[in-house]
This record gives sequence, C-alpha cells and structure tokens, in this order.
Amino acid sequence: MKISVILILTVLFFNLNVIGQTRTIIGRVLSEDLESLPMLDIRNSDSVLLGKTDMDGRFKISIPQETESLLLRYLGMEWTDISLKKDCDTIEVVLMYDVIYDFMTSRKIDRLRKNRFDNLPSIHSDAVKNGLFENNNICYDRDFKAYKPDLDRISRELKEFGKTNKNDFKDLSIGDIVKIPFGLDTSEKRISTHYSACKNCTDEDYDYVIKGKIINKHRRKLTLEIKITEMQPYDSLEYGGKILNVGSDFKYEMKYFEVIIAK
Repeated sequence: MKISVILILTVLFFNLNVIGQTRTIIGRVLSEDLESLPMLDIRNSDSVLLGKTDMDGRFKISIPQETESLLLRYLGMEWTDISLKKDCDTIEVVLMYDVIYDFMTSRKIDRLRKNRFDNLPSIHSDAVKNGLFENNNICYDRDFKAYKPDLDRISRELKEFGKTNKNDFKDLSIGDIVKIPFGLDTSEKRISTHYSACKNCTDEDYDYVIKGKIINKHRRKLTLEIKITEMQPYDSLEYGGKILNVGSDFKYEMKYFEVIIAK
C-alpha cells in the first residue's frame, strides 16, 4: 500500500515538474533574399507574443515545454507556422515574401508559391554557406498552405459586391445625393484609402465621409462625377494630388468601392 502511494506521488511530482519546465529556443529568421528580419513577432498557437527578433533577425525565447508550434509574423512576408521537435532548440527559418500576383488564377498563384516553397531548403543551404545560418539540419516541420480556398472565397465575395454595385449604379441618377467613405491621414489632411465590401455599413463605420451630388455618370468602372456639398469638419483635404473643398468636383470609381446612397 505504501509503495503504491509513493509511486502515485512520484508520478504526480514528475508531471507537475515537467509542466512547470520551460525550454529555450534560439535562432534566426531571414527573407528569401537572405536579408535579416528585425522586430519580427514570434507567437504561439494562441497568438500570444513570445518575443521578437533583434536587428540581425536573431532571437532567444523561453517557452513552456508543452508549446508545440511557433507563428512567425512580419510585414510584407507570409505568416509562417512551424512545428517544433523535442530534440532541437535551434530554429533557423527562411520566410517567403507576401507577393501580390495580379491577373492570375488562384491555382496558378499557388503553383508559383509552391515552387518558391520547395526552393526554401536550397536557400537555407545558401544561408549556411554564407555564414548566416549555423546548421544545414532543418529541425522543424513546416507545411505549404494553399491560398486557393481563401482566394476563391474572396473572388466570390468581390463578384457579389460588383453585382450589387452595378445595380446601385444603374439606380443612381444625376442630381442624387451620395456619401463617399474614405480612409483619412489626419496628420497630412489627406484622403489615403478607399473603402470596399462594406455593404449596410453606416457613416460611423468609416474614417471619413464626403457628401456630394452626382453631376455625371460613366459606365467605365462605374465612375461617378461628384460635386461636394458637405465635408465636415474640414475646409479642405488632399485627394489624388488635388485639393478638395465644398464645391469641388472629383471622379470616383464605384466598381470596387463602397458608395452610401443618401436617404
């Protein structure tokens, strides 16, 4: 009986000790061009920040023993999940650029991305030869994740959005009042972005809204010519290199962007 109790207590103590332990992971992250990626986010599967790389793309983090994967995030690069192995605490990773492929099918985009993905071990070897990485051994697992499902979903959403905008464009007449939502760089008093795919949103959902009267329509890209009637609280704003104020005219393409039809 005593032996059983001692055995149970020993097992419990061992498990608690393991759970409370951490492991130290060191490594470096580079781009496909073997450029360092400073201040890259290193997160766990719950997106909790574990640490950042230094100016040379190097890092050293302490993580719980039970942590099985890391998520590497950097602006302009594809976010990358890597699965850790128990017998390796040195992680050296090459990230792929988040390339914009214009006028290509999702299938072709993934084929090009897969070719780049398959070339990563060769880039890793080049990094070792150049003294940027220490080990030829890539001791983590990393899977290729296709964009196709997400790109197909976005394509369907854009098609539906385009159909809705086309119908809205047909229903609009010269003299109608509309609201055009924009992003705004307040420090420069400049309109910086367009809004899209936000049907049934209100004025409060946008950075800024300009109110105006339609003075002309063009089918190409569903273009509206707008005369501004209200742009509170600003007297003027820059848009496309032109200064806009009440009474100004500007052209707005609503094929891909939102227009609020004033009631």
